[in-house]
Amino acid sequence: MSLFNTFSRATARALPTIQNRAFASVAETTAPKGMFMNNACSYESTNSFKSTAFSTPLQAFLREFKTNEPISIINLEKDVFGAPIRRDILHRVVVWQRDAMRQGTHSTKTRGEVAGTGKKAAPQKGRGKARVGDRKAPQFRSGGIAFGPKPRDHSTDLPRKVQDLGLRVALSAKYAQDQLIVVDSLQHVESHKTRDLAQILQNAYDGSKMLIVTDDCNEKLELAARNLPNCEVIHVEETNVLDLLTYDKLLIEKSAVKLLEDYLKPE
Repeated sequence: MSLFNTFSRATARALPTIQNRAFASVAETTAPKGMFMNNACSYESTNSFKSTAFSTPLQAFLREFKTNEPISIINLEKDVFGAPIRRDILHRVVVWQRDAMRQGTHSTKTRGEVAGTGKKAAPQKGRGKARVGDRKAPQFRSGGIAFGPKPRDHSTDLPRKVQDLGLRVALSAKYAQDQLIVVDSLQHVESHKTRDLAQILQNAYDGSKMLIVTDDCNEKLELAARNLPNCEVIHVEETNVLDLLTYDKLLIEKSAVKLLEDYLKPE
């Protein structure tokens, strides 16, 4: 056996060990302390190492409201605008909101509340027919309603954490579907005319159903959008899942984005 073949085999046997040691030295210098212990790397530790070393921030264009032209690029909170899409959470929050929206004023009259006499309608015996009482019984015409609806509260309870999670999922869905528009400011709207706002929405945003979220109160913008069926203006504190899912696009101020991130960021 030649000396060259012996050296080649020894190098081939030692190469995996050298690569493992090199990888371990790199991991020890870059990975967080305590991630690799006792030469065992769990699945969770590997994922956390990847997210720490190669995490990319979410970014969006900052646009001008009247022209929809990009001005700059801003970073978005990944926990708020990059949450996993949970249809079950959205369903729970929407059902909870719609339950609270029900008026609950439905009412019917029982046999004790309808107008009429309490006299027995027919003799008890001798007719060959069924026994009857007064004509206010439910089986008679103009009688009372048995087990009918009464005024009540239809609202249900939902944990606050589930409500916040629903908002994060709805905002993440808007970002994932490219339906999130972040504008620099909405305080430069000079006209309160519905015609002017409708022209801006038609020319710059193709007339889509638009939900506008503002940070500060803008009376001119609210007056202009009040008579538009495909546009609604709400304050950032009024942001809810049902409105986010109802409208096609979400137009939000930059300052309102920061408020939502500060409020919805999980601890």
